[in-house]
Amino acid sequence: MSETLSPQDELRAKMVELNVDDAVVTKLIEDLGVANVADLANLTETDLTGAGMKLIPARTLVKAMAPAPEASNVMAMSALDEVLPVLPTDESWLKALQTGGVLKVDQSTIIAAMRAAFAHRVGLFELPKRLVDAMEKFADNNDEQVDPSFFQLREELTRRTYADIFSAVPGLNGNYVTGDRKKELLARIDKHLWPSIIGFQDQLRGWQEAWMGGSNQMAMMGMMATVMTGGAGAAMAPGFMQPPDTGALRDHADAVADASNRVFAGTGVQITAALAYEASKISETLQNPRLPAMIGVANRDQMLRQLGSGIPATYARLENNLIRFVLAVLQLKNTPAGSDEIRMLSALFMLGSQISWSTLGVSDSELSGIGRGQL
Repeated sequence: MSETLSPQDELRAKMVELNVDDAVVTKLIEDLGVANVADLANLTETDLTGAGMKLIPARTLVKAMAPAPEASNVMAMSALDEVLPVLPTDESWLKALQTGGVLKVDQSTIIAAMRAAFAHRVGLFELPKRLVDAMEKFADNNDEQVDPSFFQLREELTRRTYADIFSAVPGLNGNYVTGDRKKELLARIDKHLWPSIIGFQDQLRGWQEAWMGGSNQMAMMGMMATVMTGGAGAAMAPGFMQPPDTGALRDHADAVADASNRVFAGTGVQITAALAYEASKISETLQNPRLPAMIGVANRDQMLRQLGSGIPATYARLENNLIRFVLAVLQLKNTPAGSDEIRMLSALFMLGSQISWSTLGVSDSELSGIGRGQL
């Protein structure tokens, strides 16, 4: 759903994601000449404290922006695609939701659940009303009539029809997808699904630390890449132990499956599909290049900030990584013990390290020590 941003807009979006005050960003741009995201890797603690940051946040930011070991990272990222599930295109996903006449709990439904959960977590469902109100307010404040396309855009943003996904289910239509049913489904996701996902990531982090111990980042990345490309039977680097027992991880993966079943109880499958479809349509409409001007701002990034949106600039990538993570967790029970299992867990750890959990609104207490990777 993202559009091309200018280097400075991309820089500001990244710093918002890292919880850096706008005043600090302005000083870095004006006083130090920081022009893009890549320049952040050249900053020191002194640079950041001089721009107004406190020492500990500055130190944390310097570590977060340190470039990953290039060779190991490239090899590991390539190996991820060999081990983890590959997501279908939007077109094939929508077709899968319709297949068979009765919606089923399969990969397409899990994808729908995570899309709905992620959209809810970052406030996507609240944006249409805020945007429509902002469009009307801008026209009123400037004593102008609304743009001729206002009503068409308003309909696209607020209309809720689900014929594309419910056509194969006789008797089911958009009237069944009420506000109360959507709220109930999202409450189930918050109560059951998110805690189970976070619990698995916490357990996975603990398992990896027990295996790798105090290894430095370069050695760890290289070792994980070796395991993914060569299996657990690949020669262990000096100082590395054999992988710990994986029983607790499999138990936590089962907990994610149990949480999914609770979410999909009753008509949860259908409401989940409707919410995910709704999220995809909102995202599609928000790409309209005319929208920012209709509320008096220059670009989409400024529009989202003015609307108080928590949507990160890396929305699409974060959503995809999160979906792949959950799909892989659910596949763990079907993964044979031994080298295949270790490869899967190593790939899961690498992918989980790329997910900015704080962007999802996960608190420090929920993370329970999880290392926060960045997209």
